[in-house]
Amino acid sequence: MSYQKDVSEFMNLGEQKISSNLTLKNDQVKLYMNLIKEEFEETLKAFNEDDLVELADGLADMVWVIMGMCNSTGINFDKVWTEVRASNMSKFVDGKFVKNESGKILKPEGYFKPNISKALGL
Repeated sequence: MSYQKDVSEFMNLGEQKISSNLTLKNDQVKLYMNLIKEEFEETLKAFNEDDLVELADGLADMVWVIMGMCNSTGINFDKVWTEVRASNMSKFVDGKFVKNESGKILKPEGYFKPNISKALGL
């Protein structure tokens, strides 16, 4: 399953441009950024109202518009995800981790930042 491919199909049918080059300079990118903001606000509202159904809908809608943004900007999300996942997994040393008081897993010695430029082919 590829969320980005699913959204590509929708965008093709809706005659929206899928960029093959990295770009932030087009009206469609602005559209998707506004959609991300709108869906985030709806998701936050559902969370604050303890509405699990609307929260799930909002989360799925956010993934959808984020994939639309990736398609609009020429970002291959799978490559970026792979890089971020590797970085996050470097927070575990021999299967062990440290959390702060709010439950966030902390960065130990040996943690490495994701190389997003590499993932983007820059």
